[in-house]
Amino acid sequence: MQQLVFDIVPNNARRMAKLLTHECDVIAYPRLAELALVSERPDVKVQESTSMNVGFWAFNTQRPPFNQVKVRQALALAINQRAILQAVYFNQATAARSVLPPTSWAFNQQLATPEYNPQAAKALLAEAGLASGFNMTIWAMPVQRLYNPNALKMAELIQADLAQIGVNATIVSYEWNTFRRKLTEGEHDSVLIGWAADNADPDNFFRPLLSCAALESGSNRAQWCDPVFDRILNQALLTDDQLQRRSFYLAAQQYLQTEMPLVALAHSQRIQAINSQIEGVTINPYGGIALFSARRVQP
Repeated sequence: MQQLVFDIVPNNARRMAKLLTHECDVIAYPRLAELALVSERPDVKVQESTSMNVGFWAFNTQRPPFNQVKVRQALALAINQRAILQAVYFNQATAARSVLPPTSWAFNQQLATPEYNPQAAKALLAEAGLASGFNMTIWAMPVQRLYNPNALKMAELIQADLAQIGVNATIVSYEWNTFRRKLTEGEHDSVLIGWAADNADPDNFFRPLLSCAALESGSNRAQWCDPVFDRILNQALLTDDQLQRRSFYLAAQQYLQTEMPLVALAHSQRIQAINSQIEGVTINPYGGIALFSARRVQP
């Protein structure tokens, strides 16, 4: 390679246009809605990899009625996860059963598949004393991320689902820095956001998202601090026996599915599109584009 030029193009459509007109050779994060069209072109290669991320819907468990487990369970039952995967991820994601991706060595295969059951959701709300429903906010992040490429669209789908069980949801969004600050201050009822890990250790998913320490640092969007859950995580770090560690993480996932401080929605695919004349470019499930072996092959 004799020359490498980085062209910063924030606009999705312009990035794709530059690839298709051969003004650039590699783009990250092509729009999922355009993948089918791009994949049919002989001059473009599409690379995919299972990414270590999770998109989720977190409840502010320090605010009523989200401090009630039955309410959180009801909201989880009320949403159509399959419709979200189709409309937001264009089926370029795996339905989540845990914050851990299914490729993780600690993933709990025994977890129940997420159920869409509005009637059961209504029954749980009635048991929680909310048979008439309630009002709430869904905060949708204003930026596009791999784990959630369109939070506003997702919020609209969830809003419609919640209306079917008598819950009136208002969608809220702010400029990104303001959004993050207000989240840290706990002003939200619920939020659509996610997490991208920089290593595959299960602790890198559980601790930053749901531990009591993460509540102090500001990354615990569920505002959830549970001593039982923290104890499980700490026990998992006290041994280097992977089988024993796995048993603790299996228990942690089962506990989360019962307590439901958040609803794990999807693990998105990492995708990049490349000019077919470029070889040696690999895709990294943790992010970035490896270019050290890149070369152009003349047709």
